[in-house]
Amino acid sequence: MNYYQEVTLIDGDKRLYELWSDVCNQIHIALAEAKNEHNIDTIGVSFPNYRYEEKGDKVFASLGDKLRVFALSQKDLETLNLDKWLERLTDYVHVKRINEIGDKVKGHVVVKRYRHKNALKQAEAFAEHKGITLEAALIHCAKHKQDNKPYPYINLRSISNNQPYTLSIIQEVVNNEVKGSFNSYGINNAADTITVPHW
Repeated sequence: MNYYQEVTLIDGDKRLYELWSDVCNQIHIALAEAKNEHNIDTIGVSFPNYRYEEKGDKVFASLGDKLRVFALSQKDLETLNLDKWLERLTDYVHVKRINEIGDKVKGHVVVKRYRHKNALKQAEAFAEHKGITLEAALIHCAKHKQDNKPYPYINLRSISNNQPYTLSIIQEVVNNEVKGSFNSYGINNAADTITVPHW
């Protein structure tokens, strides 16, 4: 990644969680268009002020108020055209101009979607995988299952069927840069580990 653009959400009339929904929806549409019309799928995002911390029985989870959008070239970000897509939100967001990353990088992060696991579906899959009864799988999964984590999330609504859903975000610091493509949210799917710069 060589270029980036930063978007700051302004907490005021609209709360941050509402703004994240609006911003993420617009960026999702912009990234889908960039992929479908221009074959650009290497634009990724990160949340510079992301926080997920477990202290005792308390969890602190926040996306913060900034979004960085990264691309290999300035042309890719110009094609994405964040100013156009976020134009209706100008009272609530500040979009900085496109900048070269240069020597800002302090490390890399993987940003990916976290899917909460439905206990019954998990047990059904385990039963099929191991060739055991659902009852036995439920007992095994109850004993060994990992609790769902309350990662920061964005409330969204499907464009195709108007159904609400949540986009839970995991952002983890990693040692090495990994190049590749991103989904239409600018993040990794659950199993992928493509990185974006971090500072």
